[in-house]
Amino acid sequence: MKSCGEKLKAAREFLGLTQEQVATTLNLTRNIIVNIENDNRSVKSDELYKFSKLYGITMEEIVSDEKEIDMNNQVFARGFDSLSEKDKQEIINLIKFKNNYKE
Repeated sequence: MKSCGEKLKAAREFLGLTQEQVATTLNLTRNIIVNIENDNRSVKSDELYKFSKLYGITMEEIVSDEKEIDMNNQVFARGFDSLSEKDKQEIINLIKFKNNYKE
C-alpha cells in the first residue's frame, strides 16, 4: 500500500504539476510539499482538503490504506464535468455503444 505522501506525489506527477506549482496554488512552501511527499510531515486537515480539490480526488482516497487512486478515472471525471451537455451525451452514447458491442 502507498503512504499518504506517496499518493500525493503520484497524483501530482500524474497531473504534470511541479512541487513549486502545488506549493504556490496551496499557499505552502515547496519544502512543505517535499516533506509531505516524503512522509516526513503529516498533512493537516485543511491542507488535505486543498490537495483533494486540486488533484480531483477524495480525502478518503488520499488517507485510506485500503483505497488506491485510479487517476485515469479521476482525470476523466474532471474533464467530463467541463463539457457541454451535448458533448456529455455523445460520450455517454459512445460508452453505451461500446458496452453493447464488447467482444
